[in-house]
Amino acid sequence: MRSSIALAFVTALGLSAASGCVSRCCLELQKADKLKGKVYFPDSSAYEDRLDSYWSVSAALSPWCMVQPSTADDASQIIKFLVAGDCPFGIRGGGHGAHTLSNSVEHGVTIDFGNMNATTWDPDTKLASIQPGGHWQSVYDELVPYGVTVAGGRAGTVGTGGFVSGGGNSFYSASHGMACDTVANFEVVLANGSIVNANKDNHPDLWQALKGGSGNLGLITSFDMYPIDYADPTKPVVWGGNLFYDLASGPAVIDALVDFTNNVYKDENSSSIVYWAYLPDILGGTMLNAAIENTLATVKPRAFDGYYAVEGIYDDTTKIDTLSAVANELGSGQPAGFRNIWLAASFKNDARPMNYAVEKFTELNAELEKVAPSQETGLNTLCMFQPITESIVEKGVANGGNVMGLESHINDGNGIMFLLTFAVHGREAEERALPLLTAYMQDLDDYADKLGVNWGWRYLNYAHRSQDVISSFGEDAVEKLQAAAAKYDPDGVFQRLRGSGFKLP
Repeated sequence: MRSSIALAFVTALGLSAASGCVSRCCLELQKADKLKGKVYFPDSSAYEDRLDSYWSVSAALSPWCMVQPSTADDASQIIKFLVAGDCPFGIRGGGHGAHTLSNSVEHGVTIDFGNMNATTWDPDTKLASIQPGGHWQSVYDELVPYGVTVAGGRAGTVGTGGFVSGGGNSFYSASHGMACDTVANFEVVLANGSIVNANKDNHPDLWQALKGGSGNLGLITSFDMYPIDYADPTKPVVWGGNLFYDLASGPAVIDALVDFTNNVYKDENSSSIVYWAYLPDILGGTMLNAAIENTLATVKPRAFDGYYAVEGIYDDTTKIDTLSAVANELGSGQPAGFRNIWLAASFKNDARPMNYAVEKFTELNAELEKVAPSQETGLNTLCMFQPITESIVEKGVANGGNVMGLESHINDGNGIMFLLTFAVHGREAEERALPLLTAYMQDLDDYADKLGVNWGWRYLNYAHRSQDVISSFGEDAVEKLQAAAAKYDPDGVFQRLRGSGFKLP
């Protein structure tokens, strides 16, 4: 009887069998009063527009339907319907996830927070309230009139919700901790549909677990962040840009990064990223770059003396500009519309694994050209190093703690977070390349193990679905997450029905 009713609904909606699987879950959602006009089916222009808006083609899966809440009440009704119908679902925030199943599902319903993208400033509480479906570019621009900003993404196109719930490494990490550590309050819809606020006074265990726990505990519908004042609120600017080096300067640049990482505690307003970018279509080869920033808008602070002392700089784009402009420059190297694979690793702040990673990166690109020729696929890759320092971890502990598990690693010295990115056009090219990419990462892990410098920790926002991310946080963090899940999601809805994201071990 139910299937015949569903078929009648499908017919009434004008959806053919070829339009994809339209389940009873979607049809029930569509009947909800609060969700009228917010459920999108295959073959509709709204559905296709949302698919086209994903940053990574790999992540843009075609679900049975999409549902776009406009309020926390909408999200509450959605989760109640999905749980009642035992319906699988995925969660999309700003849509910047790289890999398949990062922020959508194919067999199920995608909860798309694209309509919940506002940023508001409360002059009384001095908090910025941010919704999960926005992008940091808009957040920064919205807060400029108030002379404040927040610890957000370093690329303007990065989504807000996934970035914060996955930890959030920002320009302000050394001075304020990870982005999640600057969240005063999460508004979250639990599996039973209840809407709660999690902060240091109310549900503090949930508050801590949401800081790095990703989508395992509920639907985050907004988060209130502590503001960060600009040095001069009337001139809301930062200083930053890129230093471009001859490739022969690589070992010296890595030495400068090691020195910067060990001494950044002396200037916690400065941050840097060093990366090699293989861009054959644009550059005809590989580029070496150090992205450097100072959030107080100090020009060439002493923290970067080591970078400037390296011979072989052939371009310097640093300038005083808005935060969003600097973030856009950094993000321009990763354009939308590609199929993407990102893989994460970490190790002690040691030049040896970094030099090894670069050496093997060159070999990797030669192998990738054989299975995904750049002239046919637009192949491009990045080999990226970022500091994880005692300053960053200390701020997190001081702000109530998170579940990223970095405390046990940092006790033995500063570290480096490593990211390998791969982008192409074409599903088959992506599939052929994945074994080469995973073999490269395994080789790097093995080398770091051999040296005794491997952390084994994976940054969730950079990791691939093949990587066991949450286990890498350590036993204490996993126990906190499991305890919070048992308390706030006793039926395991976000483990059993949620198909996107990283699950608890």
